[in-house]
Amino acid sequence: MAWFASVLLVVGFSLRPSPIPELQRTYLDLPGVQLLATVLLVALLIAGIGVASRVRDLARRRRGRQIAEASYVFVLGGLVTGGVYGFSVIWRVTYVLEYTLSAMMIDRWLAAQQLVTLAIALSAYLAMRFVNRSIDKLAQTRALTKHQSEVAYHVSDVAIVAFAATVILTLWGIDLTNIFIGAGAITAVVALTARETLTAMLAGFILLFSRPFYVGDWIEVNETTGIVTDVTIFTTKIQTFDDKHVLVPNDEVTDSQLINYSQNDQLRVDVEVGIDYDTDIDRARSVVVDATEDLEPVKNAPNPQVIATEFGESAILLECRVWIADPTMRRRHQARTDVIEAITTAFEREGIDIPYPHRVHAPREESFPVDGGIDRGSAVSPLED
Repeated sequence: MAWFASVLLVVGFSLRPSPIPELQRTYLDLPGVQLLATVLLVALLIAGIGVASRVRDLARRRRGRQIAEASYVFVLGGLVTGGVYGFSVIWRVTYVLEYTLSAMMIDRWLAAQQLVTLAIALSAYLAMRFVNRSIDKLAQTRALTKHQSEVAYHVSDVAIVAFAATVILTLWGIDLTNIFIGAGAITAVVALTARETLTAMLAGFILLFSRPFYVGDWIEVNETTGIVTDVTIFTTKIQTFDDKHVLVPNDEVTDSQLINYSQNDQLRVDVEVGIDYDTDIDRARSVVVDATEDLEPVKNAPNPQVIATEFGESAILLECRVWIADPTMRRRHQARTDVIEAITTAFEREGIDIPYPHRVHAPREESFPVDGGIDRGSAVSPLED
């Protein structure tokens, strides 16, 4: 009721304007008439509440739940205020309201401060709703991810509330210096006790603005490789290719080497194959290129490349490099499988051998029998028999 008294004081409203005393003397002089007027007033209040409920349901369907509830509370407040004033007029006890309001009355400057404070709070609420709706529209156009939308909600709400609180405190003449000093001390204590949590949170904001990856991207952080399924302020959730869900703190993501395989629209796949030292290297390279350039998973541009990498123990190693589009782990495995099958088939057709290590077992000059029944002096190796 304090704000109501402030409004009355500012506008200079009187609880007994000139028509009210005349109305009381003419129509509300008898107790029976007063009783009948009370019944009618109660009926009007009940009818008003029913109408307000129906309007609330209609507004909820058209304007949303929050606006409907706020409007319903405002209308109920008006009905209660009107009902109390009506009863005081009917039973000629307006002096009670006058006494109550006079006890609550304050000077005009304080009343103006209250009204401006109420206006600032209402403006901040409306601004938060406008900003949140704008963020929802951006999220629908995929300009913002789910994680970015959630962070944007919190950041915008905190910024609006902090600005409104600063204006209100300044309006009431409260020195903000002590508040800032206290907030700084609290921040220092929290920073010392929850350093890792704050570091992860700051890293989450860095990921929000730098946007090195999105939900659904294939990334590699340290030894974790998989698909990003969710990004929060504190952690990044990765589903590995063996169906493990790994939570990586955001500070580890920002401090470690990050590989985003989905950043580009293509990925290079390397396959090594060995050829015999007697094989013509240029001919083997041409056979590999011809065998892999027409494969379905392999892109035509860039064309497959084959280079000699090193001299192995039993073969010269060739590295076949092919590129795939829209890289995923499944497409990568499929491309490697197709390339290996195509190279194997082409080498068999062209008579090119793929060397592999051979293990040769040779007897020693003196061998020792395993069977204890044979004399050591007369032992003969079974391989020499």
